[in-house]
Amino acid sequence: MEKSNKIYMIVIFVCAALVIGLCGYAIITHKDEKISDAMKFKNEYEALNELVNENSDEKYVNVEISEKNPIVYKTGKEILDVLKNEDAIIYFGFAACPWCRNVVPVLLDIANEMNVEKIYYVDILNIRDTYKFSGSIEPELTKKGTDAYYEIVKFLDKYLQKFYVNDDAGNMYDTGVKRLYAPTVVGVKNGKVVGFHEATVESQTDPYIVLTDKQKEELKKEYKTIIETVNKKDNVCKDNTAC
Repeated sequence: MEKSNKIYMIVIFVCAALVIGLCGYAIITHKDEKISDAMKFKNEYEALNELVNENSDEKYVNVEISEKNPIVYKTGKEILDVLKNEDAIIYFGFAACPWCRNVVPVLLDIANEMNVEKIYYVDILNIRDTYKFSGSIEPELTKKGTDAYYEIVKFLDKYLQKFYVNDDAGNMYDTGVKRLYAPTVVGVKNGKVVGFHEATVESQTDPYIVLTDKQKEELKKEYKTIIETVNKKDNVCKDNTAC
């Protein structure tokens, strides 16, 4: 009897040790798991659904994003290498940008239709420089952009607009620099820009009102052209005769 009790206790001890070990492994493994870029993007943008933008007191446009979207996060520094060396589609924006929330569903829809496997995403909210009206004709620089941001601006220079700030009366003052506005979608190929689209569509004046179907189709055509241009095969001669 005593021997049986010992065996019984050993079995219980072993089982308990196994359970504790498995639980510990599961906890460690769970901690090491990294959320995918696709899920991170989905969560980031959908987190603002039903919320109000504190800067404008306007309600954000709701977005629904698939868990299988092609978004791949890149830092400003990382995207410089992409701009110079890859054939790629790049989206510059940030979740709290009301205009961005209008373009994201359209961009992802056309990407899905055209079987785009990867769209690089750079969150530019905190890497840009900021200026404010200071009471003089020259706006005041309140925060410098990152080195990578200025390199991106340099690369995209001829496509970018001048950056103006307004005073309380709505008067515009030139900062003397160009701006990478959000949202901007860029197509690059062989180290060159082959497609560029900023903002949404010209007819949209209020980013807190969802794009109409007609406006979405107009924007989709812009993105389709960029994607087609990036994916277009180079016409390279394969023999020594004529091209």
